[in-house]
Amino acid sequence: MRHLLLTQRHALGFSAIAIALASAAAHASSDDAWEAQRQDLVAQCEDASQFPDAAPAGEPVIFDDEAGMTALLIQGHYPQAHMNGQAGQELCLYLRASQEVYIADADKLAIGSDALPSTPTDAMNASPDAAAAASDDTPASP
Repeated sequence: MRHLLLTQRHALGFSAIAIALASAAAHASSDDAWEAQRQDLVAQCEDASQFPDAAPAGEPVIFDDEAGMTALLIQGHYPQAHMNGQAGQELCLYLRASQEVYIADADKLAIGSDALPSTPTDAMNASPDAAAAASDDTPASP
């Protein structure tokens, strides 16, 4: 009887180790799959871009599975002669299920935390004079 209990304990121990190893392998596989998808996203967005020097302007934004897409902001320089090499940006939407990309001009998107108001209602409630004063770097006089 004692031998049977020891065998069952060892079996449970081995099962726990096997489950832990399988979980680690699945986690690593999942990480590898996400990285492969990220690389595919970047490559497809750069290829779809009109910019000859297209490159990611940040990290991808992964939407939930219901939306099923990932967004990536692309930066580069316009190739048209009349644009004189002006910098620009495009928003690339990657549909994860079909691995298709859609790209649109995004020069009107702001980049950086300094481009955002402290709260969304600050921007909506600010008068034009207050907005101009808030963007001025000089301190207000007393």
